[in-house]
Amino acid sequence: MKQAHYKMKTNSCSAQQRVRTAIFLYAISMLFTSCYQFFQGKIDMYPSGNNSSLSEIFEEKSVITQLSPPEQIFISSGRDAYTDKIIISWSTVKHATSYRLERAVAMPKTDGSYTTPEESDYSIIKSSGTNPQSSDYISSTSYTDIILRDPVYTASEYSYRYYYRISAENQHMYDASAFATTTSYGTLLAPPKNPHASLGESTEDIIIEWAKQSEVSYYKIYRSENENNSNSMFIAKVTSDRNSYRDKITKPQQGIEFYYTVLSQNATGNESVASAPALGYALKEGAPPKVTDVKVTEGRGTTTDKIAITWNATPNATKYAVYRTSSVDSAYYLCSNSVTGTTYEDRDSLKPNVYYYYQVQAIKEPAPGLNEPILKGPFSDSSIKSKAPAEGFILSAPGEITVTKSNSNNSECIITFASPIGTQAYLADSKKYADYHTYTFEIFGGDTQEETFAHASANTTLTASPAGPFSGYYTATVEAKRFYVLRTVYGGIKSETSVIAAPAPSAANNVIATRHAFISGITDNEANANVSGVYPVRITWTAPEGGADGYHVYRSTSNNSGFRKITEEPITAMSYIDKNTSAKAGVYYYYKVLSINSLGQGTNYSNNEAQGYGALTYKQYFLEYDKTRQRSHAKLTLMHEPNDLNKLGKETINGDISGSLSYDGGTTVTMLYTDYADFYINGTTERYFVYNGNTNTYITGNLLAKNGHMGGTVTATGMYPGTVKYDDIQIKGGAAGDGYYTVTPEGFAPSPAGLISWTMAK
Repeated sequence: MKQAHYKMKTNSCSAQQRVRTAIFLYAISMLFTSCYQFFQGKIDMYPSGNNSSLSEIFEEKSVITQLSPPEQIFISSGRDAYTDKIIISWSTVKHATSYRLERAVAMPKTDGSYTTPEESDYSIIKSSGTNPQSSDYISSTSYTDIILRDPVYTASEYSYRYYYRISAENQHMYDASAFATTTSYGTLLAPPKNPHASLGESTEDIIIEWAKQSEVSYYKIYRSENENNSNSMFIAKVTSDRNSYRDKITKPQQGIEFYYTVLSQNATGNESVASAPALGYALKEGAPPKVTDVKVTEGRGTTTDKIAITWNATPNATKYAVYRTSSVDSAYYLCSNSVTGTTYEDRDSLKPNVYYYYQVQAIKEPAPGLNEPILKGPFSDSSIKSKAPAEGFILSAPGEITVTKSNSNNSECIITFASPIGTQAYLADSKKYADYHTYTFEIFGGDTQEETFAHASANTTLTASPAGPFSGYYTATVEAKRFYVLRTVYGGIKSETSVIAAPAPSAANNVIATRHAFISGITDNEANANVSGVYPVRITWTAPEGGADGYHVYRSTSNNSGFRKITEEPITAMSYIDKNTSAKAGVYYYYKVLSINSLGQGTNYSNNEAQGYGALTYKQYFLEYDKTRQRSHAKLTLMHEPNDLNKLGKETINGDISGSLSYDGGTTVTMLYTDYADFYINGTTERYFVYNGNTNTYITGNLLAKNGHMGGTVTATGMYPGTVKYDDIQIKGGAAGDGYYTVTPEGFAPSPAGLISWTMAK
């Protein structure tokens, strides 16, 4: 059918003409009304069920697209600490449905100092043998981080600091918040350190001492006749301003070896586990005197497998017992209780970089046939607390080894390591003696761990000596290898090899993240999009010079902070598909890559951060496109005039940011967009959708039936380039009543999925 054209006349007209004019004006009013209604669709934006029109939402001064970070973070430590766990709590974040909790652990260095964790040190808390809980999705505002399942005083975790950071999440509505961090850290309630009891120094009492702790309210003392603390008996509770207790001993208790343990209690009533057992006893009348002049004759950094001691013979002694403690464990270890001479060689489980302290006890056994008790003398004055302790240590390999590639020449590496025990630069020097040694160091390298140790066996060194000590550390520049081990040398004696170390790989290069891209095998299946209609992003990069054994990928909504690791396990490929379940349309995401070695170590992030975001499904594309269209129509005035005659004419409105929309009302309603934009991309000054093109509405055929169609194509640029074609939208009864939009995002092929029903804009 031909399109009917009408022309309005200003002169007088016949009754028939007036009727025709009235019909025409009625058709025009119905057409304009239907256009306005057609473009005033409402879309459910909130899970609560409250519907809000898109125009109302986007007229707000600020639109929430990212959650706020949690506040008021509490981490148990000190007076609130527990012996086996750390409790973290925080304030509720509006709209958050879960929280992500990450932890970093700082261990003390040789000198007792700590390094504040970096971003790469944080990892989400996963289930493990020691911690069956997981913090993948925490629905409450607190979390109990189980650190120790079976806490004992020897646990090294008591000296660790635990740092946490928290992010609020809503997988279906908003981007996760930035991480909330604090300078505070969590600690466990540690048992008292270095407990010591008097060893035959009195016949009337035993004095128990221990190191004071901060933020402790009380100490509780227990006593047992068994080394394993079985049948332990509570004997006293003292306030925190004291760190000793006098246990009165009756005559029948003289000579009995007691084992004392101390527990700390903080202000909240939490108690620590028992300390190391402190051996103590009161002297029994007739016992031999104290052993004197106990010395280490071999084993002050000059041996690898033994420490030899000697002492003076003691009157009335028939044999001797040799005990040792160490710089890491104050509990007494019985080396032997049947030494008949005045020398002893300790070869039992000696560890590197540990001071050992020896004490000797004289024992008087009764003559054969006599029913008399065995009498034990006091311990020698040669403990760690003595002025002249019997202190020994074995020749030890370097510790705290780090390897970095040379900035000036990638064919070389710089090895830094802590000075081993026995040197004046040793950070944990006991300061008891000044017989320091000048060591040299052998460094071995290879491209496999097996090859590295094989070089050590063959005594093939890459370099012979370090660049020199500084602040307790040495450095050496060596040929670049993938793995290294070190050994300390004193004369012709060599220590065991160190733990294996590897250089942190160089930074990955050329990180690229896709932007609204079609990814074969991903974006051709809408099942791969998240619930917000956003497809994954593909991140690619090139390997650093020298390669890497693996990579971790990090993501943030900011280009300089808030990055979180999104790869649970290291990946070896040079690409990664980020199936970001919380990704939203209109949000940029930033990516960086951390190169790691085979030991899981890495310090060098990629030399650039890539900006990327996923493509939208056809349906989501139209919904995002439609936000600008609806806002532009709401600005027009002629099409909203109540008087039909006033609907005719022309007007032009401007976009909030740029461009214009020109309206021409007649039997054909023409709307022409020219560089039109209303919205910025979230958090930027870049335009979201920019329109160019026209949408026309035609009334054809029977005017009383008010039928017609739409036509035209709008080309969108900005964050999501593409086209929306109107040719197949049908006007029925004066309103949109059938058909579909043809949506084609840039890079996507025309698809049945791109035929978006006219009902999407109802």
